[in-house]
Amino acid sequence: MKLRLIDKKHESADTISFVFKPASPLKWQAGQFLKYHLPDFLSDTRGENRYFSIASSPVEKNVMLTTKFSEDEGSFFKKHLLSLSLGDQIEVEGPYGKFVIEDPKINYVFIAGGIGITSFRSIILDLHLQDKPVNVALLYANRTTDVVYKKELTEIALLHPEFKIYYFIGENRLDSSALKPLVPQTNLFYISGPERLVESFEEQLLKLGVSLHQIKRDYFSGYNSL
Repeated sequence: MKLRLIDKKHESADTISFVFKPASPLKWQAGQFLKYHLPDFLSDTRGENRYFSIASSPVEKNVMLTTKFSEDEGSFFKKHLLSLSLGDQIEVEGPYGKFVIEDPKINYVFIAGGIGITSFRSIILDLHLQDKPVNVALLYANRTTDVVYKKELTEIALLHPEFKIYYFIGENRLDSSALKPLVPQTNLFYISGPERLVESFEEQLLKLGVSLHQIKRDYFSGYNSL
């Protein structure tokens, strides 16, 4: 499947969204990901392909990839991605993944670390656009106040009183004390972010009495924990 770049936009000082139009209709579930391949790409030790969550809702039809760029960004893949011009094409495979919700009527806690918010943007927006309840408590940890999707998520929360957002910025760390009150009222916990962060929160939830089958994980390699 080929995707054509139709827009680039800054989500924060170091985070950019790339919006692609599929060559033919692409079906996916909110929370899934694609495998991206850049042709004529000078690969590094991680190879020619990368996996990114689809940050857009299926209702939007276009595919949005949101990723972070650091000042000393060493990824050949990201440098190539950043160099793409509007109209350029890339190849993808998928969609893949089971980081999706099946029953919007039950209660969820979404734990996002930094760029891990991309999957949750897709899910939350998709529920909103389909006029379904957003029975979600979003716990969003970020190093700075320059938070990705903040305005958009706030607007959705204003329309859905059942949707709650809790930010944990800088020294205000997200830990067990924030999770514990939510355990009795939550059916499923979803965690997305750097691998070590995801593993850490899974351990904390298990210690709080949450069973393993109540936890879904979605982690990204190549990112440092918050």
